[in-house]
Amino acid sequence: MSSVFAPPIEVLLVDDQRAILSGVTALIESEAPHMRVAGHARCGRQALELARSARPHVIVLDVDLGGEDGLDLIPLLLGCCSAAIVVFTCLAEPCVRLRALRLGAAGFVAKTAPGEELIAAIRGATG
Repeated sequence: MSSVFAPPIEVLLVDDQRAILSGVTALIESEAPHMRVAGHARCGRQALELARSARPHVIVLDVDLGGEDGLDLIPLLLGCCSAAIVVFTCLAEPCVRLRALRLGAAGFVAKTAPGEELIAAIRGATG
């Protein structure tokens, strides 16, 4: 079966900044029909609710959610759905990357990276 007929990769975006959500949504939707945004969350509570209800394939997660530590959500998200998690953040220090990966993130992309890098990380997270 050709990948053209495969269902799209469903992506949940978790970021407290509306501009980031808007930009990443446009980036992912430009990959249609292979990817689509399953929802947006601006805080941990919303992220957990949407992860349970939307059942995304991938969650793109920011580290700083307006004072909440997004990395603390990784084990909770992994416990409530089968989505792979790609951390997408301005905090690209090696210690943050290492912590994210140790907590179970499938990928890590700096917000300063080209959009193609985030798309590749989403594809890579789905195996």
